[in-house]
Amino acid sequence: MSHRGGASSSGGAGNVVGDVTKSMGQFADTLKDPTARKDFMRRNRFHLICYGVGFVFLFFVYHLVSDGDFSFLLTLGGITRLFGFSMLLLHVLKDKNCSGMSLKTMQMYVVVFFSRLCSILFYEGYLPYDSSGDWLYQMVELASFFVSIALVFLMMVTHKNTYEKDSDSFGHGMFLPNEFGAAYLAAPCFILAIIMHPKLNANFFTDTMWTFALYLETCSVLPQTYMFQKSKTKTVDAWASHFVFLVGLSRFFLFIFWFSSYHELSDKYSGSITGAWVGFFVLINQIVHLVLLGDFCYLYLKSAKSGDPIVLTSLAV
Repeated sequence: MSHRGGASSSGGAGNVVGDVTKSMGQFADTLKDPTARKDFMRRNRFHLICYGVGFVFLFFVYHLVSDGDFSFLLTLGGITRLFGFSMLLLHVLKDKNCSGMSLKTMQMYVVVFFSRLCSILFYEGYLPYDSSGDWLYQMVELASFFVSIALVFLMMVTHKNTYEKDSDSFGHGMFLPNEFGAAYLAAPCFILAIIMHPKLNANFFTDTMWTFALYLETCSVLPQTYMFQKSKTKTVDAWASHFVFLVGLSRFFLFIFWFSSYHELSDKYSGSITGAWVGFFVLINQIVHLVLLGDFCYLYLKSAKSGDPIVLTSLAV
Protein backbone atom coordinates (compact mmCIF):
# COMPACT_ATOMS: atom_id res chain seq x y z
CA MET A 1 0.00 0.00 0.00
CA SER A 2 1.30 3.45 -0.82
CA HIS A 3 0.86 7.14 -0.33
CA ARG A 4 2.26 10.51 -0.98
CA GLY A 5 1.62 14.20 -1.26
CA GLY A 6 1.76 17.53 0.54
CA ALA A 7 2.32 21.14 0.06
CA SER A 8 5.13 23.58 0.27
CA SER A 9 4.65 26.90 1.78
CA SER A 10 4.18 29.91 -0.36
CA GLY A 11 3.97 33.37 1.18
CA GLY A 12 0.16 33.22 1.23
CA ALA A 13 0.02 29.79 2.82
CA GLY A 14 2.67 30.76 5.35
CA ASN A 15 0.71 33.85 6.37
CA VAL A 16 -2.48 31.83 6.80
CA VAL A 17 -0.76 29.20 8.94
CA GLY A 18 0.91 31.94 10.98
CA ASP A 19 -2.40 33.72 11.59
CA VAL A 20 -4.13 30.50 12.64
CA THR A 21 -1.26 29.55 14.96
CA LYS A 22 -1.27 33.00 16.56
CA SER A 23 -5.02 32.89 17.07
CA MET A 24 -4.80 29.42 18.63
CA GLY A 25 -2.24 30.76 21.11
CA GLN A 26 -4.48 33.70 22.00
CA PHE A 27 -7.44 31.37 22.37
CA ALA A 28 -5.45 29.13 24.75
CA ASP A 29 -4.46 32.17 26.83
CA THR A 30 -8.09 33.23 27.09
CA LEU A 31 -9.13 29.82 28.42
CA LYS A 32 -6.62 30.20 31.27
CA ASP A 33 -8.95 32.82 32.75
CA PRO A 34 -11.47 30.88 34.93
CA THR A 35 -14.32 33.32 34.20
CA ALA A 36 -13.70 33.30 30.44
CA ARG A 37 -13.34 29.52 30.45
CA LYS A 38 -16.64 29.03 32.30
CA ASP A 39 -18.44 31.38 29.92
CA PHE A 40 -16.96 29.64 26.90
CA MET A 41 -18.06 26.20 28.14
CA ARG A 42 -21.57 27.46 28.87
CA ARG A 43 -21.96 28.91 25.39
CA ASN A 44 -20.59 25.86 23.60
CA ARG A 45 -21.75 22.95 25.77
CA PHE A 46 -23.29 20.87 22.98
CA HIS A 47 -20.42 21.40 20.57
CA LEU A 48 -17.84 20.66 23.27
CA ILE A 49 -19.54 17.33 23.93
CA CYS A 50 -19.38 16.55 20.21
CA TYR A 51 -15.72 17.50 20.03
CA GLY A 52 -14.99 15.46 23.16
CA VAL A 53 -16.57 12.36 21.66
CA GLY A 54 -14.58 12.93 18.50
CA PHE A 55 -11.25 13.26 20.31
CA VAL A 56 -11.92 10.11 22.36
CA PHE A 57 -12.73 8.25 19.14
CA LEU A 58 -9.52 9.47 17.53
CA PHE A 59 -7.51 8.44 20.59
CA PHE A 60 -8.77 4.88 20.44
CA VAL A 61 -8.42 4.68 16.66
CA TYR A 62 -4.81 5.85 16.81
CA HIS A 63 -3.82 3.39 19.55
CA LEU A 64 -5.90 0.39 18.49
CA VAL A 65 -5.97 0.59 14.70
CA SER A 66 -3.01 2.67 13.52
CA ASP A 67 0.62 1.55 13.53
CA GLY A 68 1.65 5.14 14.21
CA ASP A 69 3.02 5.54 10.68
CA PHE A 70 3.17 9.06 9.24
CA SER A 71 0.62 8.10 6.60
CA PHE A 72 -2.02 7.91 9.36
CA LEU A 73 -2.43 11.63 8.68
CA LEU A 74 -4.51 10.61 5.64
CA THR A 75 -6.90 8.68 7.87
CA LEU A 76 -6.84 11.46 10.47
CA GLY A 77 -7.80 13.99 7.81
CA GLY A 78 -10.63 11.77 6.62
CA ILE A 79 -11.96 11.25 10.15
CA THR A 80 -11.84 14.98 10.88
CA ARG A 81 -13.77 15.73 7.70
CA LEU A 82 -16.32 13.00 8.52
CA PHE A 83 -16.73 14.55 11.96
CA GLY A 84 -17.56 17.90 10.33
CA PHE A 85 -20.17 16.33 8.06
CA SER A 86 -21.64 14.39 10.98
CA MET A 87 -22.03 17.57 13.04
CA LEU A 88 -23.78 19.16 10.08
CA LEU A 89 -26.14 16.18 9.81
CA LEU A 90 -26.87 16.36 13.55
CA HIS A 91 -27.76 20.03 13.15
CA VAL A 92 -30.23 19.35 10.33
CA LEU A 93 -31.84 16.41 12.15
CA LYS A 94 -32.00 18.27 15.47
CA ASP A 95 -33.24 21.65 14.21
CA LYS A 96 -35.10 20.37 11.12
CA ASN A 97 -33.62 23.26 9.24
CA CYS A 98 -31.07 23.54 6.43
CA SER A 99 -31.20 27.29 5.88
CA GLY A 100 -27.82 28.73 5.02
CA MET A 101 -26.55 25.43 3.60
CA SER A 102 -25.36 25.20 0.02
CA LEU A 103 -26.87 22.26 -1.82
CA LYS A 104 -24.23 22.70 -4.52
CA THR A 105 -21.43 22.16 -2.00
CA MET A 106 -23.11 19.01 -0.65
CA GLN A 107 -23.69 17.65 -4.17
CA MET A 108 -20.07 18.26 -5.08
CA TYR A 109 -18.91 16.41 -1.98
CA VAL A 110 -21.10 13.44 -2.94
CA VAL A 111 -19.20 13.35 -6.24
CA VAL A 112 -15.86 13.81 -4.41
CA PHE A 113 -16.40 10.82 -2.12
CA PHE A 114 -17.83 8.65 -4.90
CA SER A 115 -14.89 9.39 -7.18
CA ARG A 116 -12.34 8.64 -4.45
CA LEU A 117 -14.09 5.40 -3.53
CA CYS A 118 -13.83 4.28 -7.17
CA SER A 119 -10.08 4.20 -6.59
CA ILE A 120 -9.46 3.23 -2.97
CA LEU A 121 -11.98 0.37 -2.76
CA PHE A 122 -10.33 -1.58 -5.56
CA TYR A 123 -6.68 -0.50 -5.69
CA GLU A 124 -4.00 0.16 -3.08
CA GLY A 125 -2.04 2.94 -4.77
CA TYR A 126 -3.52 5.78 -2.72
CA LEU A 127 -4.04 4.05 0.63
CA PRO A 128 -2.09 4.77 3.84
CA TYR A 129 0.90 2.54 4.53
CA ASP A 130 -0.20 1.83 8.10
CA SER A 131 -2.88 -0.66 9.14
CA SER A 132 -5.61 1.99 8.95
CA GLY A 133 -5.27 1.59 5.19
CA ASP A 134 -6.41 -2.04 5.45
CA TRP A 135 -10.03 -1.02 6.06
CA LEU A 136 -10.54 2.03 8.30
CA TYR A 137 -9.59 4.69 5.75
CA GLN A 138 -11.97 3.17 3.20
CA MET A 139 -14.79 2.92 5.76
CA VAL A 140 -14.31 6.57 6.77
CA GLU A 141 -14.62 7.69 3.14
CA LEU A 142 -17.63 5.39 2.63
CA ALA A 143 -19.32 6.81 5.74
CA SER A 144 -18.62 10.35 4.50
CA PHE A 145 -20.22 9.43 1.19
CA PHE A 146 -23.42 8.22 2.87
CA VAL A 147 -23.57 11.21 5.24
CA SER A 148 -23.25 13.61 2.30
CA ILE A 149 -26.02 11.74 0.46
CA ALA A 150 -28.21 12.00 3.56
CA LEU A 151 -27.61 15.75 3.70
CA VAL A 152 -28.53 16.16 0.04
CA PHE A 153 -31.71 14.12 0.59
CA LEU A 154 -32.70 16.20 3.62
CA MET A 155 -32.13 19.43 1.70
CA MET A 156 -33.96 18.32 -1.44
CA VAL A 157 -36.82 16.31 0.09
CA THR A 158 -37.39 16.29 3.85
CA HIS A 159 -36.59 19.92 4.65
CA LYS A 160 -36.65 21.45 1.18
CA ASN A 161 -38.96 24.22 2.42
CA THR A 162 -36.05 25.56 4.55
CA TYR A 163 -33.45 25.40 1.76
CA GLU A 164 -32.65 28.90 0.52
CA LYS A 165 -32.43 28.15 -3.19
CA ASP A 166 -32.22 31.77 -4.30
CA SER A 167 -29.27 32.44 -1.97
CA ASP A 168 -27.38 29.39 -3.21
CA SER A 169 -26.48 31.33 -6.33
CA PHE A 170 -22.91 30.33 -7.20
CA GLY A 171 -22.67 30.34 -11.00
CA HIS A 172 -25.99 32.17 -11.39
CA GLY A 173 -26.37 34.37 -14.47
CA MET A 174 -24.00 32.39 -16.65
CA PHE A 175 -24.87 29.90 -19.39
CA LEU A 176 -26.44 27.16 -17.26
CA PRO A 177 -29.48 27.43 -14.96
CA ASN A 178 -28.68 28.31 -11.35
CA GLU A 179 -29.22 24.75 -10.08
CA PHE A 180 -26.38 23.53 -12.32
CA GLY A 181 -23.88 26.16 -11.19
CA ALA A 182 -21.56 23.55 -9.68
CA ALA A 183 -20.83 22.28 -13.18
CA TYR A 184 -18.62 25.35 -13.73
CA LEU A 185 -16.27 23.86 -11.13
CA ALA A 186 -16.76 20.14 -11.74
CA ALA A 187 -16.23 20.12 -15.52
CA PRO A 188 -12.81 21.87 -15.51
CA CYS A 189 -11.66 19.70 -12.59
CA PHE A 190 -12.57 16.54 -14.50
CA ILE A 191 -10.83 17.65 -17.69
CA LEU A 192 -7.75 18.63 -15.70
CA ALA A 193 -7.75 15.25 -13.92
CA ILE A 194 -7.72 13.47 -17.28
CA ILE A 195 -4.73 15.52 -18.41
CA MET A 196 -2.80 15.69 -15.12
CA HIS A 197 -2.99 12.67 -12.81
CA PRO A 198 -0.60 10.32 -10.97
CA LYS A 199 -0.34 6.67 -12.00
CA LEU A 200 0.01 4.85 -8.69
CA ASN A 201 -2.76 2.40 -9.56
CA ALA A 202 -1.48 1.93 -13.13
CA ASN A 203 -5.13 2.19 -14.16
CA PHE A 204 -6.31 5.20 -16.14
CA PHE A 205 -9.86 5.23 -14.79
CA THR A 206 -9.11 4.88 -11.08
CA ASP A 207 -6.09 7.21 -11.24
CA THR A 208 -8.23 9.84 -12.96
CA MET A 209 -11.12 9.43 -10.51
CA TRP A 210 -8.82 9.79 -7.48
CA THR A 211 -7.32 12.96 -8.99
CA PHE A 212 -10.74 14.31 -9.94
CA ALA A 213 -11.82 13.91 -6.29
CA LEU A 214 -8.70 15.78 -5.17
CA TYR A 215 -9.22 18.70 -7.54
CA LEU A 216 -12.98 18.93 -6.99
CA GLU A 217 -12.64 18.89 -3.21
CA THR A 218 -10.52 22.03 -3.42
CA CYS A 219 -13.44 23.83 -5.09
CA SER A 220 -16.34 22.21 -3.24
CA VAL A 221 -16.50 24.70 -0.38
CA LEU A 222 -16.69 27.71 -2.72
CA PRO A 223 -20.51 27.66 -3.21
CA GLN A 224 -20.92 27.51 0.59
CA THR A 225 -18.58 30.42 1.33
CA TYR A 226 -20.10 32.34 -1.58
CA MET A 227 -23.52 31.80 -0.01
CA PHE A 228 -22.21 33.08 3.33
CA GLN A 229 -20.96 36.28 1.77
CA LYS A 230 -24.15 36.86 -0.20
CA SER A 231 -26.23 36.86 2.97
CA LYS A 232 -27.39 40.28 4.17
CA THR A 233 -25.68 40.06 7.55
CA LYS A 234 -22.64 38.06 6.38
CA THR A 235 -22.88 36.33 9.76
CA VAL A 236 -22.10 32.61 9.91
CA ASP A 237 -24.21 30.37 12.14
CA ALA A 238 -22.43 28.20 14.72
CA TRP A 239 -23.23 24.91 12.95
CA ALA A 240 -21.77 26.22 9.68
CA SER A 241 -18.64 27.56 11.35
CA HIS A 242 -17.89 24.16 12.93
CA PHE A 243 -18.42 22.39 9.61
CA VAL A 244 -16.13 24.63 7.58
CA PHE A 245 -13.51 24.73 10.36
CA LEU A 246 -13.35 20.93 10.56
CA VAL A 247 -13.05 20.68 6.78
CA GLY A 248 -10.19 23.19 7.01
CA LEU A 249 -8.55 21.27 9.86
CA SER A 250 -8.82 18.11 7.81
CA ARG A 251 -7.06 19.87 4.95
CA PHE A 252 -4.30 20.97 7.31
CA PHE A 253 -3.57 17.34 8.28
CA LEU A 254 -3.56 16.30 4.63
CA PHE A 255 -1.34 19.27 3.77
CA ILE A 256 1.29 18.06 6.25
CA PHE A 257 1.25 14.58 4.74
CA TRP A 258 1.44 15.67 1.11
CA PHE A 259 4.11 18.25 1.92
CA SER A 260 6.51 15.40 2.68
CA SER A 261 5.27 12.92 0.08
CA TYR A 262 4.18 14.79 -3.04
CA HIS A 263 7.32 13.76 -4.93
CA GLU A 264 6.15 10.13 -4.91
CA LEU A 265 3.29 11.08 -7.23
CA SER A 266 5.59 12.18 -10.04
CA ASP A 267 6.92 9.84 -12.70
CA LYS A 268 10.09 11.43 -14.05
CA TYR A 269 10.64 8.52 -16.42
CA SER A 270 7.24 8.65 -18.08
CA GLY A 271 8.55 10.84 -20.89
CA SER A 272 5.71 13.33 -20.50
CA ILE A 273 5.67 16.75 -18.89
CA THR A 274 2.50 15.96 -16.93
CA GLY A 275 4.01 12.79 -15.47
CA ALA A 276 7.13 14.58 -14.29
CA TRP A 277 5.30 17.50 -12.70
CA VAL A 278 2.04 16.00 -11.40
CA GLY A 279 3.39 15.82 -7.84
CA PHE A 280 4.10 19.55 -7.81
CA PHE A 281 0.65 20.22 -9.24
CA VAL A 282 -0.99 18.20 -6.46
CA LEU A 283 1.16 20.12 -3.98
CA ILE A 284 -0.08 23.46 -5.36
CA ASN A 285 -3.62 22.12 -5.18
CA GLN A 286 -3.17 21.44 -1.47
CA ILE A 287 -1.85 24.96 -0.88
CA VAL A 288 -4.80 26.54 -2.72
CA HIS A 289 -7.29 24.59 -0.62
CA LEU A 290 -5.46 25.48 2.59
CA VAL A 291 -5.41 29.18 1.69
CA LEU A 292 -9.09 29.19 0.75
CA LEU A 293 -10.03 27.77 4.15
CA GLY A 294 -7.25 29.37 6.18
CA ASP A 295 -8.93 32.78 6.53
CA PHE A 296 -12.13 31.15 7.72
CA CYS A 297 -10.28 29.01 10.30
CA TYR A 298 -8.57 32.15 11.59
CA LEU A 299 -11.93 33.92 11.97
CA TYR A 300 -13.36 30.79 13.61
CA LEU A 301 -10.67 30.77 16.29
CA LYS A 302 -11.10 34.49 16.89
CA SER A 303 -14.83 33.94 17.26
CA ALA A 304 -14.30 31.09 19.73
CA LYS A 305 -12.09 33.38 21.78
CA SER A 306 -14.41 36.40 21.83
CA GLY A 307 -17.78 34.68 21.74
CA ASP A 308 -18.89 36.91 18.87
CA PRO A 309 -20.35 35.37 15.68
CA ILE A 310 -18.18 35.11 12.59
CA VAL A 311 -18.73 38.00 10.19
CA LEU A 312 -17.29 37.45 6.72
CA THR A 313 -15.92 40.81 5.71
CA SER A 314 -12.42 39.79 4.67
CA LEU A 315 -12.62 36.39 2.97
CA ALA A 316 -11.43 36.29 -0.58
CA VAL A 317 -14.16 33.97 -1.87
